[in-house]
Amino acid sequence: MNATELDNALYRYAETFLGRAGDAAGHQRREQLVRYLRSIVGSSIAPTHQRSAEMIVEDMQKRLAQSGRGTQAAIAVSRLFGRLRQRDASYDWAAVLQLLADTSHATAAHAGNHSSLSYLAASAAAPMAQQMHMQAYPPEHAHMMEIEGERMRRGMQTPDQGMAVDEPQPPPPAAPAAGPQLQFRELDTHDGVAETELLRDLVYVMQGVDGAYVRWNKATQRYAVDAGLKLSRPTREMVASVAELGVLARRVQEYVAWVDARGRLLEQSFGAELRSELEAYFKLVAEIEARLHETPPGSLAGETPRGATFRRVLGWAAEARARLRLAVRAIDDMAQAPGGSAAGGALLSTISGFVDNGDPFVQAAARRLLHTAAQPFTHILVQWVTTGSLNDPYGEFFVREASGGPDRLWSRQFRVVQDMIPVHYSRDQTRRIYQVGRSLAFLRGACADAEWVATQVAQPQPGETRDARRLELFIRRTAATANARLMHVLRDAFGLTRHVAAIRRLLLFQQGDFALALAAVLEAHGARDRRQIMAHDLSAALDSAVRSSNAQHEAAEHLAALVLAFDRPEAESWEQVTLRYSLGRPLSQVIEPGHLQRYAAVGSFLLRLKRIDGQLTALWTQHMTSERARRRSAELARRSSSPAASQRAYEEPAKAQQAVRMAAIAVSEMVQFFHQVQRFISLNVVEGAWAVFAAREQEAGDLDKWSEAHDDFVAAVYRLVGGSAAGFQRSLAPLVDTAFQFVGVVRELHSLRALAERSASSSSSSAAVSAAASASASAPMPVAERLARLRVPDAGDRAGQAAAALAEHAERVHSIAARFREQVQALMRALAHNAGNDYQMLAVSIDFNSAYTAART
Repeated sequence: MNATELDNALYRYAETFLGRAGDAAGHQRREQLVRYLRSIVGSSIAPTHQRSAEMIVEDMQKRLAQSGRGTQAAIAVSRLFGRLRQRDASYDWAAVLQLLADTSHATAAHAGNHSSLSYLAASAAAPMAQQMHMQAYPPEHAHMMEIEGERMRRGMQTPDQGMAVDEPQPPPPAAPAAGPQLQFRELDTHDGVAETELLRDLVYVMQGVDGAYVRWNKATQRYAVDAGLKLSRPTREMVASVAELGVLARRVQEYVAWVDARGRLLEQSFGAELRSELEAYFKLVAEIEARLHETPPGSLAGETPRGATFRRVLGWAAEARARLRLAVRAIDDMAQAPGGSAAGGALLSTISGFVDNGDPFVQAAARRLLHTAAQPFTHILVQWVTTGSLNDPYGEFFVREASGGPDRLWSRQFRVVQDMIPVHYSRDQTRRIYQVGRSLAFLRGACADAEWVATQVAQPQPGETRDARRLELFIRRTAATANARLMHVLRDAFGLTRHVAAIRRLLLFQQGDFALALAAVLEAHGARDRRQIMAHDLSAALDSAVRSSNAQHEAAEHLAALVLAFDRPEAESWEQVTLRYSLGRPLSQVIEPGHLQRYAAVGSFLLRLKRIDGQLTALWTQHMTSERARRRSAELARRSSSPAASQRAYEEPAKAQQAVRMAAIAVSEMVQFFHQVQRFISLNVVEGAWAVFAAREQEAGDLDKWSEAHDDFVAAVYRLVGGSAAGFQRSLAPLVDTAFQFVGVVRELHSLRALAERSASSSSSSAAVSAAASASASAPMPVAERLARLRVPDAGDRAGQAAAALAEHAERVHSIAARFREQVQALMRALAHNAGNDYQMLAVSIDFNSAYTAART
């Protein structure tokens, strides 16, 4: 940049302070300022090499000794430097000390030279020293700052213990001659109002009250300077900085008033902390106003040692502005929440976000706000974890009581509102708080153990509620005690685990003889009409099944919980009955009704399997007994020497014999199939899931974990066995229906065979009677005997009807057996493509000899 460009830039910069010159005096002031700016640009303020603070102090001591001031001044400099290092050892004091050292040697002769001892160094020493002392002294002790600075400038000794303060000192050096520095200090800033008068106006603004020159602007929601007031840009910026305090205080006051009218606990606690911040802020404003009274009207900035200036006010209010900014920012963030204001845990989450700020000052202020605002929340929390009761009138806690009466389920007594969980609470801590309160509430209500809760649950110490870490440890201890007590009461006093084991044995038919006995009883009553079946008939049937099996040795409370009832009111036969398990409080609140319904659904399906298995076994027994009797009769007829007996021997049609043999083969296949299915359900499904549940049940330290283990057990059984709409039961339902249909057809087939045999025997007897009748045809016949003969049907007609029925049933047996094999083959294909190893093992056990695979190929 050449000289012309530099001059133009300096002139433009000078006009930003002085405005455009309109007269000769204005031109003179601008030229004077430009010369001063040119001297700054051409000066060399910084030393050529950086020296340490110790070297600078040593050099200052040497200069003081050479100047004739004596050793006392050198000792005073050393002590002052030691005090500075004690206040902030990490700060680099070398630059400040270098500036003070250069300023102490500045003279009027140096003002015109472009050297390190230029006018800029001399004029900058005072504000630098003032800033250094402002860090050491608060506003209320600013006079000590001025005295300390004056002692440092004169080289006086700072009073200290063990050192006299009235020792005669050499006279101070003569004041430097008048020069450019005094002329520039007295330059007019062209402000339309004096600084002190403007500061007095801003004192009202800092309190949220309009002043004479600065007023509240509703459109911008800010304080604005009167448009007709002439102020330079630096003054306007400082006015805006001071007026910002009034804006912040006004926002905080509005929020505190709104909170007082609304009345929610956490908001009131947060408002109380903001109110204390406002009190400290208004004390600062009062101190600033007192300093203004010490500043004579019309005095220049910095002339009085205790007077207020813009720069001093900004320095004194820096900490208050930072705190008010934090409060307003928190208020604004809360306003972004649904409903226009964050409440409860959401309010704490908003404040907690500032605790993670990197600024240590913001962290400390946010922790103080969080501690005060969280006190009502902590009180609700402590009452919840020590008594299990909620005292939350405004719904600010993250645990809410669910609707319903005292019979509400354990899992539905309370609920968690996710938006109310403070962000500084971990997932495990939230779960532990929620769980321990529920345990205590369940002990007091459902388990009638309120005395233990009132006497045995420990209360927190005063220091534990104020420290987050200690409070978390207290909650851990309380949770362990409450959970252990609840599990002890449920297991020992109410037999929770024993009842679940009884459900597995009786409702899931893991005690096989009880299932067979119940199936036999239902089979015996199957012919009765639904309208003839009463409630006591069902109870009698269940009692008969219990007494005829090992179930009679079960505990009385387990047998009393068994109920045999129709699965729906419109049921029409005994085939639609279901075995259920009824529980009383508090177990009915722990094991959900939905789980008991799933148990009943699985038990109903297993009972149906037991019934078809029993009927197939009985059919096989009937077939084998009939065949043995038939062979015995044929052998006796063959051995008989009577020709009449040989003639009376019944010869069964070949088609009927083939159907009987096919039925026997199909029955054996069905028996084997259903045996494998029941073995799979009993061992792989029920017992496998029970082993996992038993292991988890022993390790469960609280009721939530026990419930999770039980839920998984029920889900595993129901998923594999399943309801009629899904699962393994849907695949088996067609095969069970086919098997029941097959049993009915084969029973009719055996009945027709017996009828055909009786018809053949009747035909032989009729022939003998006809021969005898021919011999006595001439004899008169009584009327009664003649009528009896008319009522007896012809034996030949009965034999013909039996043969036709046998042929028809033989075809039905053949078609049903073929359909059952096709359904089994379809099931094998489905099991082969299933990802579960259990299903694949079931397919192997059913088709162990590849009979269905060979038939498929």
